[in-house]
Amino acid sequence: MKHIHSRSAGGLAIVAAAVLALMASQAQAQTIKSYFEFKKPKMITIEGDLSLDTNGKSAPVFNLASPYVRGFEGISQYDGASFGRNFVPPDTIGAVGATQYMETTNGAYAVFDKTTGNRTSLVSDVAFWATAGQTGTNGDSRVMYNAAANRWVVVAFGGNAKDLQIAVSDTSDALGGWKSTKFEGYAGFGFGATADYPTLAMDTNAVYIGTNNFAPKTNGGTNSFRGTTMNVIPLDSLFNGVAPTTTNMAQIVTPYNGAVGDQDRGFAQQGVNSSSAGSTGTVIATSAFIYDGLGFRVNGLTSSSATGSSATAVSYLGQAAFTTPGAARQPSVAIPQNQRIVDALDERISSSVYEANGRIYMVNTVNPDGDGLDEARVRYTVLDATTLAVLSEGDIGQAGYDYYQGSIAVNSFGEVVIGYNRSGLDAATGKISFMGQSFATGVSGNLVARSGELLLKESLTDDYHNGSLFGQVNAGRQRWGDYSQVSVDPTDPHQFYLIGEFAREYNNAAGGHPGGTGGSRWGTWIAVIDASVVAVPEPSTYGMMFFGLGAMGLMAKRRRRLAAEASLA
Repeated sequence: MKHIHSRSAGGLAIVAAAVLALMASQAQAQTIKSYFEFKKPKMITIEGDLSLDTNGKSAPVFNLASPYVRGFEGISQYDGASFGRNFVPPDTIGAVGATQYMETTNGAYAVFDKTTGNRTSLVSDVAFWATAGQTGTNGDSRVMYNAAANRWVVVAFGGNAKDLQIAVSDTSDALGGWKSTKFEGYAGFGFGATADYPTLAMDTNAVYIGTNNFAPKTNGGTNSFRGTTMNVIPLDSLFNGVAPTTTNMAQIVTPYNGAVGDQDRGFAQQGVNSSSAGSTGTVIATSAFIYDGLGFRVNGLTSSSATGSSATAVSYLGQAAFTTPGAARQPSVAIPQNQRIVDALDERISSSVYEANGRIYMVNTVNPDGDGLDEARVRYTVLDATTLAVLSEGDIGQAGYDYYQGSIAVNSFGEVVIGYNRSGLDAATGKISFMGQSFATGVSGNLVARSGELLLKESLTDDYHNGSLFGQVNAGRQRWGDYSQVSVDPTDPHQFYLIGEFAREYNNAAGGHPGGTGGSRWGTWIAVIDASVVAVPEPSTYGMMFFGLGAMGLMAKRRRRLAAEASLA
């Protein structure tokens, strides 16, 4: 792991001045990043292709003496296709509860015994929502477990993608009853509108669901970005013991019209998950206009009402310079060199953000500015929860590999686990792999490695490409993710449950599927890491660790970035 810099308290004043200059230059920038676009999950149809999973699931892993305690396979594309719900990407996400692990994907939902990994339920996403009282869904699901209320919460598109629906379990048992409600996430444009990429977070007052809003262009054509909404729903409206409602909800809408004066509240807004009491919530996002993160507060909240809430002005974080990551590589031998790519998405904060002990923890995927490698890295950032000042940040990665689709969680002890995918061109080690690391939080907010880099699951093929047949050029987008997740076990907070995507075998005879015509298939993997176990890092991990940038080098990068941003004015 490469730490790109560590800031001292004295350096924060210099950074704060740079951030003020950054805010002044940004105020005139009105063009959203072009790659922040509408990307609804896509149904895959390959004529004559059968999704027969005769090969069975990968064997579970049990390593009770290791930081990697156990792992088991989650939902695969074969599962969704068995219901006629064959989507790419999976939108991989899950959460751990009192006794179960629940996973949602585009096409299928499942429940597992969290100790043994045994799957106790598999249903289509449409069937789940029908049982909860809704008609249809369009994917983009997220799931969390609220330990204080002993309830599960699932969010997804409605049958119309401008609508969002919320399901809440009756008890802590995900196999029990569910009730739901639906609301209009993005109004004003009829059926063509989309409340896209809904996020999900909870604190002691509210549930936070952020959306990127899209609607058709006035002259036709593809959907265009119209701004964001942060939906703030008081907990009492959802956990009322009867049926969830959106009573007393607040919708903080930030429109984007491409005009001078349009406000930047970021893209893919993530509420901060927190167990700290108070009347203020925090939202973190990646800027829609420039290469930086930002945050703002939602004031005036109680657990019974958000109607009197208001959003503060944005604070830019002043992250170390970065650009948008390119496509991730893999060591394909079956397709041409220029097709060995996986879309690792972009620098949006795709997974949950957490607060613990006065610090906020987040990750996103970046291409570090100035490293000259043009490789994706998972960047962690630790913020002061009161001031939003950057306490520390670092890039996980090493030369020759792309790192992407990261997720993070932290417990009350300051133990941190980060999960991510890694891939590269090396034939021996370059397959897309699901990886994880554990850390302790230092006194200054720095992360100290505990486990080293752990291989949780390696893909079964070295040339994943969805939507076309084995050996053929990629057809359509090669989206990976669109997200992953780490969650803390509510009954043993030292144990962290990670979920990520890997590539299954091809759906052909060689892959164990006679009758299949050869399409590739994604799979998901659930792993458990005990963050209290300290392991000696492997030598290769030492090679990725710890070098710092001095204050002068950091400011030189920042001056170059400010100059570039000023050119947008």
